[in-house]
Amino acid sequence: MLNILLQYAPNWTEHITWLVVVAFIFAFFVSYGMGANDSCNDWGPAVGAGTVKLYQAYILSGILNVAGAVLLGYKVVETLRTGIIEFNIFDVYAQYNHTSHAYDTVDHCGNATLVGGWKAPDILPGAAPVECAKYTSIDFMLTQTASLAGVAAFMILSSCYKIPVSATHAIVGASVATSFYIRGNVGIKWDEIIKIVVSWFISPVIAGIFAGGLYYIVKFSVLIRKDTFKWALRLCPIFMCFTLVVNLYACIYDGSKYLGLDKLNALEALLLSVAIGVAGWAILTFPLKNWLPNRAKRLYDKETIKMQKRVESGKAPKGSKITDMREPEVADNIKELPWYKYLWAYVPEDRLTKKVFNTLQIVSSSMLSFTHGANDTGNTISPLLAIWLCYESGYAFGNAETRDDTQLLLGYGSLAMIVGFVTLGHRTIKLLAHEMTIDMSPISGFCIEVGTAFTVLVCVKFGIPISSTHCTVGAVVFVGMAKSTSEGVSFATFRKICFFWVLCFPMSAIIWNWNHHGASAVPLSR
Repeated sequence: MLNILLQYAPNWTEHITWLVVVAFIFAFFVSYGMGANDSCNDWGPAVGAGTVKLYQAYILSGILNVAGAVLLGYKVVETLRTGIIEFNIFDVYAQYNHTSHAYDTVDHCGNATLVGGWKAPDILPGAAPVECAKYTSIDFMLTQTASLAGVAAFMILSSCYKIPVSATHAIVGASVATSFYIRGNVGIKWDEIIKIVVSWFISPVIAGIFAGGLYYIVKFSVLIRKDTFKWALRLCPIFMCFTLVVNLYACIYDGSKYLGLDKLNALEALLLSVAIGVAGWAILTFPLKNWLPNRAKRLYDKETIKMQKRVESGKAPKGSKITDMREPEVADNIKELPWYKYLWAYVPEDRLTKKVFNTLQIVSSSMLSFTHGANDTGNTISPLLAIWLCYESGYAFGNAETRDDTQLLLGYGSLAMIVGFVTLGHRTIKLLAHEMTIDMSPISGFCIEVGTAFTVLVCVKFGIPISSTHCTVGAVVFVGMAKSTSEGVSFATFRKICFFWVLCFPMSAIIWNWNHHGASAVPLSR
């Protein structure tokens, strides 16, 4: 128990307004750090491939992250807020003492117990005293605030050093450290922790297999053909249909209650997703049949002019500082190899063909940005939501899904993420786009983003707070190997990232512990 002097009277939260303000500040920097780090997963491949400019990524990320957080983020908030610790270990009971006219802390006080649900101003002067009430103890609020401080410091420092890490990973580590320090081993749902930790290692493999498999499909259906541009135009509408169906089904099924999507069953959600996907196929096949090749040629010509100007000015292309990856050699008869050799042979991507996939990558990046808002914003806001509910009602673990202020907090987290992405995100984008794989193109970027979005959205449906960072890094590595075996992937960079992943959990707990000691001796008025 923390060294706190506090009487749990019905208006006890009036004395800790300062703590809520501090929690909001730290929560801002947690979301800021996530925006500077995790948001780069959404648009790093697209910026690296030249599909969108950095300022365009800022605008699209801002719109789609907020939409995903507000419409779907409340689902993941519940998992992290109530799913990893038995919250009743932080319950405290206060019974009114008619002799001293004060509230005494007791072990239990029977069935006539008021459990939160009120605000301090609701207790009117002269009203009959509340005989007994159950609250969430003040030590929970203090340790959650210290957790936010530790995670914020870890995320921002990682972003400064261009290391893509998981805020979800850090928050779970700090939350477990909180409970373990205050209540010991009691109340920690170790089975849930194990499932979450296992998902962190499985998710990059799943995302990588899916993304790498999609790249092989593109490789065999488009890249080894003689007329790759023609085949790209033929298959682009099909890829668009597939992208829309996969992403929209994951969003629609058990989707946002604000749009009424939670009332649709699995079949209805699938039919609606397929209908929209087929509509996307039809639009690209018929009304935009000429628009797609014309756009690709226009982008190709614009890029050619820039390349010519660069050559005329004498500017040499910048070489990569990463020494353990290189451009693989191309076989002389690359279009005449036996089919099985294409599993490891490097097939160059035609510049004009890559421009066809430019459109697909914009859609896939947008879908990934939406899912990032749905999954990761909820993760960062979970501790703040618990603190806010405790301040508002005295109890941190009431039902949050039906409260309007939950959406306001998710919006607050989204705005902080946007600020972090705009001010510091370019550093992590550089690593994902140029320092892990030799050639980030619209084709490989499209495969990476679809694989990541598919994995993240499926896990969101099951309420598993996975890391989109892990999924993206896994997809980058697998697609890089499918594209050019091991020559085009920097495994030194990958090992460095994995090392920080392992440190993420304990480091957040250590930083929490350091912050906690600063908070544990703070006295509050009785």
